[in-house]
Amino acid sequence: MTFKAPSGMTIETSLPPTDRRSLAIASLLATLLILIALPSLAQMPGTMFGAVTDENENPVPGATITITDPETPDFEQSETSDDKGKYRLFIANATKRYTLTVTKAGYQPVTLNGVRVSARQRTRRDWMIRTAQAAVPAPGDASEGAEKGGGGAGAMFNRGVAAMNAGDLDTAEQNFKDALEKKPDLHNANAALARVYLQTESWNNALKHAQLAVAAETDVDSMNQVLYKSYSELGEKKKAKEVLSAMQTADPSKASANLFNEAADLYNQGDSAAAKPLLEEVLGLDANHAKANYILGMIFVAEQVNDKAKEHLEKFIAIAPEDPDAALAKEMLSYLQ
Repeated sequence: MTFKAPSGMTIETSLPPTDRRSLAIASLLATLLILIALPSLAQMPGTMFGAVTDENENPVPGATITITDPETPDFEQSETSDDKGKYRLFIANATKRYTLTVTKAGYQPVTLNGVRVSARQRTRRDWMIRTAQAAVPAPGDASEGAEKGGGGAGAMFNRGVAAMNAGDLDTAEQNFKDALEKKPDLHNANAALARVYLQTESWNNALKHAQLAVAAETDVDSMNQVLYKSYSELGEKKKAKEVLSAMQTADPSKASANLFNEAADLYNQGDSAAAKPLLEEVLGLDANHAKANYILGMIFVAEQVNDKAKEHLEKFIAIAPEDPDAALAKEMLSYLQ
């Protein structure tokens, strides 16, 4: 028996049709998925994160990243980059297009219109701002004049970011390539290309540019995730395991995030059998991973392994009582008592 919620989540059960109690649980599951998903369609949150660097790829701390909504003049939200140039913006409504501005005294501001953030996801966007001195070309310096006119590597990189933000991956790819042609040591462009190829599932290209970025010690954590996914898709399981092991040593949470994403994809494709061991591996790395406990609990519900279902659903509620799926988990538990 299969149910699809408006959110896209698929739940499959292997419940006997004559088992009324099981059918009641399955029906409740389908109904609650719909009821929970519908209110969220109007307004869904998202997170934008990344780094601000200068034209020499040095981190820019203290830069102000501001988003405004052209349709709501009173709306403004800002965040300041930390000492490593990193920032994080939680956006309550990711269904809109925003205007984004990056500013800091002594630097040329960057403004982009029509910026989008993926709903219920973390969207990485890196920004390059040039120092004010870089805006003034030295006598006879044609390259700086080109930069000022929009033809320099920094301008190309930012145009690539804007295109990627708008979902225009072809234009983003070309701009990042142009930026690298003009400035071959612009390692952020290699990292950006790796992310473009990750989205287009061009695994060999993603691998190539991620390796170049890692060799230059640029955005290593994010690039390791690209390497893991690329190696996995290319069937190079041993190398994928090596990358995963390195991530686990450096930061277990990032390793578990990769495994969880893979498990969640399998689960939403209806392959609970393949998702289950990955979820168990996630919980081996991070026993308090809320969503892994939730999905594994739902898999056990479908398998009618009630004690395991209760264990994981109860843990999920304890860890994330305010999660949108907590109400469904509580309802399921009431039927499993």
